[in-house]
Amino acid sequence: MLASLRVRLAPGHGLGHSPPGDSGARKGMRRGVRFEELIWFGALVGTPALMALGYVYAGTWAARRFGILDFAGDYMEGVLVAAALLLAIQFWPVPRAHRRALTVLWLVRIGVTLGAMLPYEGYYGLDANAYYRMGRALSDPWALLAFGQGTDNIRAAVGILSGLTGSYSAIKVIFAHVGLAAVYVFYRAAILALGRDQLALLYILGLFPSLLFWSSILGKDPPVLLGIAFFCYGAVGLIARHRLRALLWVVLGLLIASSIRIWLGVIFLAPLAMAYVLASRSSVVTKGAFVILATPLFLFALQSFADRFALSTAEDVVATADVISQGWARGGSAQKLESGFDSLGDMVAFAPIGAFTALFRPLPFEVMNPFGLLAGLENAAVLALLLMGLRRRGLRWLREPVLMWAALTVLTWGVVYGFVSYQNLGSAFRFRAQVVAILVTLVLALAFGHRRAASAGGAAAAGGAGSPGLGARLVRDGP
Repeated sequence: MLASLRVRLAPGHGLGHSPPGDSGARKGMRRGVRFEELIWFGALVGTPALMALGYVYAGTWAARRFGILDFAGDYMEGVLVAAALLLAIQFWPVPRAHRRALTVLWLVRIGVTLGAMLPYEGYYGLDANAYYRMGRALSDPWALLAFGQGTDNIRAAVGILSGLTGSYSAIKVIFAHVGLAAVYVFYRAAILALGRDQLALLYILGLFPSLLFWSSILGKDPPVLLGIAFFCYGAVGLIARHRLRALLWVVLGLLIASSIRIWLGVIFLAPLAMAYVLASRSSVVTKGAFVILATPLFLFALQSFADRFALSTAEDVVATADVISQGWARGGSAQKLESGFDSLGDMVAFAPIGAFTALFRPLPFEVMNPFGLLAGLENAAVLALLLMGLRRRGLRWLREPVLMWAALTVLTWGVVYGFVSYQNLGSAFRFRAQVVAILVTLVLALAFGHRRAASAGGAAAAGGAGSPGLGARLVRDGP
């Protein structure tokens, strides 16, 4: 399925198709080493520079917005926690090569979290302001936890972490570490699909700008991404390895993600059921067992979603979609629909426009500020690669179950989020972080993969297997 990524994306890790003595393989390994050395050099030089610039030029500005009186002390706690978590990575139960990659990715993430993010926080503030202030004020944060109440749950998490440290910078660093864990679990899901290790993909996901930034904030995004990553790991295990026990990862992931954004259960479970039943090469008995086990889960997710928005009729769906959609038409990147939604037909007609917006906008020069321009460049690159992949592969790739699942998931998410994203392009870019890892992996597979896809799941997976947990044992045995 994604097998050719071994050749084109990570020539430096001995994962290509050339024999060990082949000169092309040796050249590929040298290119891979230079690639990794360049990332290390950038992290070791760029991270201190970003931290220094952010602290000097935006630290006081951001501290004032967050009500931090002693920013120097607050920031130093953040640095110490970041260093402790850097040390903790060295004990993760994963292969040594992965720990090395995670180490450099964490160094880069520290530069973003404690450096590049400070001007953004100083100017925009983010929801982190309210989470931090209100979370620290809680006398019993555990009592605030409730399934599906994302804002309350993040405040409660801040309140719980405040028992360990009152530093905003330190709490933000902890959330960023959750984001790094999410990226790594996404990578593990890709390994199951590839059938063997592919470190370049880990670097791509870990350094992808929007995924890196939004998974490093103090907010809903890091835990939601971790939940979606667990879900993806289980989904690929079901489709590629045909093992029902992977459904446990699906359930765990959906519980985590839905505890913050309750509608995600429906959005992610429906495409999985469709792809697994229609395209998976599992036996009829296994598919039947999956349907029996997944149906209560889907009904629970659907009922929770309906209760959250008081939906009981089609008219309720239309009215709620219209109210929520129009409510996001605010801010500098807002664009309002000329007319709202009066029927399901209006929503169906709007769905393609909304999905495209959710997945690929803002395009270059649609939002004329530094962050909007960067977002436009990233979206344009992803869209260009997708078009190149579709031109190369046509629609034959839809025969591959994992690729079908990925496409259905991204498309379903885009259709649902399009009703919000169209009204606010800034929010569109942020929300897309939920599926950007799936989207980027899919786009790379189409743009650089073999025209004739290999079978998903392959033989044995990553080299260096042997550790338990989310480490090498799962790569060897699958979910």
